[in-house]
Amino acid sequence: MKSYRHLAVVALSVVVAVTLSACASGGSGGSSSGGGTGSTAVTVSMKNVAFSPSDVTVAVGGTVTFVNDDTVAHDVVGDSWDSGQLAPGASFAQTFPTAGTFAFHCSIHPSMTGSVTVK
Repeated sequence: MKSYRHLAVVALSVVVAVTLSACASGGSGGSSSGGGTGSTAVTVSMKNVAFSPSDVTVAVGGTVTFVNDDTVAHDVVGDSWDSGQLAPGASFAQTFPTAGTFAFHCSIHPSMTGSVTVK
C-alpha cells in the first residue's frame, strides 16, 4: 500500500512540475500580445494618435496586427509595406519572415513611430 501511495505522489509531482513549466514558458507556443520574445503574434493599438506599444518583438515568421482604436484614420508604413488608410475600427496584419529591426510610422501623423524586432 505504501508503494502505491509513493508512486501516486511522484506521479502527481511530475504532473504539477510539467504544468508549471508550461505556464511559465507561455503554454503551447501560441500567440501573445505585447511583444515578448518568441511571440508569433502581437497586436499594436493605434489610439490617442500613438502606437501602443510602439516597440514590439516577434519571432521570425511572426505577425503584427495593427488595430485602429482611435477616432481618426491612420496608416502604418514600413520600408517595403504600407497598410493604406485605416478607418477607426479597421486593422492591418503584417508578417515578418526574416530577422531584423523594422521601423514603421503613420504617414498621416508623423509623430507616430515604432519598430518591430524580429528574432
